[in-house]
Amino acid sequence: MTKKILIIMDPIESINVKKDTTYQLMLSASKLKYKLYYLFPGTLAINSLEPVGDIAEIEVFENQDKFYKLSSASSQKISDFDHILMREDPPVDNNYFYKTFILDLVKNNHMKVINSGSVLRNYNEKLITLNFPKLIPDTIVTCNKKDIENFKIKHKKIILKPLNLMGGRSIYLLEDMDKNFNVIFEDMTQMGKNYIMAQEFLSDVENGDKRIIIINGIVVDKSIIRKSSNEDHRSNIASGGSIEKYILTKEESEICNEIAEYLVSKNIFFAGVDMIGNKITEINITSPTCIAEINSMHNIDIGKFFWEQLK
Repeated sequence: MTKKILIIMDPIESINVKKDTTYQLMLSASKLKYKLYYLFPGTLAINSLEPVGDIAEIEVFENQDKFYKLSSASSQKISDFDHILMREDPPVDNNYFYKTFILDLVKNNHMKVINSGSVLRNYNEKLITLNFPKLIPDTIVTCNKKDIENFKIKHKKIILKPLNLMGGRSIYLLEDMDKNFNVIFEDMTQMGKNYIMAQEFLSDVENGDKRIIIINGIVVDKSIIRKSSNEDHRSNIASGGSIEKYILTKEESEICNEIAEYLVSKNIFFAGVDMIGNKITEINITSPTCIAEINSMHNIDIGKFFWEQLK
């Protein structure tokens, strides 16, 4: 029987087909003859105690000018599908959390939601790294200005990160005597109200940071390494970084396998690990990216492996 896959994502007309991981996963599912369905953004709701949404069947094509075709939309039950691919990008705000609660109400014991609502609520992709104290840079999480100042004095050079964004957004490099510290702290914490993460700066970032895909506890050893431009300390592709083909070393694979075991124990099916040198900086679970780039550089189809793991 043909599987029916429901895709929950940002507006499809706005994606970059050269880089979009959701699109790559949809292409792979289409090649496996799965039927794909698109939930129109903003329509997920509860009606008569049943999660529903405006949904249309969607076809995807390897054509950058016309890469999808939608049928007519209708209100449908979320429980009518075999699997749900939850791929909305951060920010992880209140509305995002409400959607995860709605998905948890779907009554279908055979359905798998990737990643599940409870996983997306319980595991922040910055804070989850704190479960691996020996594998991460020196790190603090705080909304206190003095904490950040002391941490900056200790390390001379630090990175500040918001807890709810992605793609290198609002990430700052601070040095010991940085005159912009006050305004950056006030903006990031909303005058000390919001928590942020501070990490020691890793000089190994000059050699790039690696993106490693983990699916159902299996580490994909074919990877990419992202390097920052001369004008920007961030190596994220979304922030202008460049990419190179990369294959994990034995030590890096061992580190990622340790993380993979943890992810399986927490029912986290799909993740993207960021690694600088041998240190883990993030474990992305809301909307892991870079499958398009890894596929292209290594001539593989991670999406096919992804869907096979759901059989």
